Amino acid sequence: MRLLRSSLRRALPVSRVGAALWAWQHREEIAGWAGWAIRSAPRVVAGNQRDVLAEGRLRARISGDPRTRRVDGVEMEVVDGVALLGGTAAPEVHDAVVELATGTTGVVRVRDEISERGARRR
Repeated sequence: MRLLRSSLRRALPVSRVGAALWAWQHREEIAGWAGWAIRSAPRVVAGNQRDVLAEGRLRARISGDPRTRRVDGVEMEVVDGVALLGGTAAPEVHDAVVELATGTTGVVRVRDEISERGARRR
């Protein structure tokens, strides 16, 4: 066990303080993922793993894309392979979210109910 700890410390030189600062900086994203996991648990128990996996993939794509990262106001859920998108977003973000949802594995159709904030730029 001691060898494992020392090897891990050399491979990942992150202190507890550094990890705490990182978690604080990303607290909203961490809370969003934790909330999704809690809301998804009953669906997994009910045997609806496909939609939960598709929604997880969609959330990962949206949180990983620089155009949509840390955007508030966009809500999503996958039901029977249909991505339900809602909330409000800037026009550029709206377009990016729909594009990402369309290309997500497990999503067969996208129902877009996002309302746009502000005027579309040309």
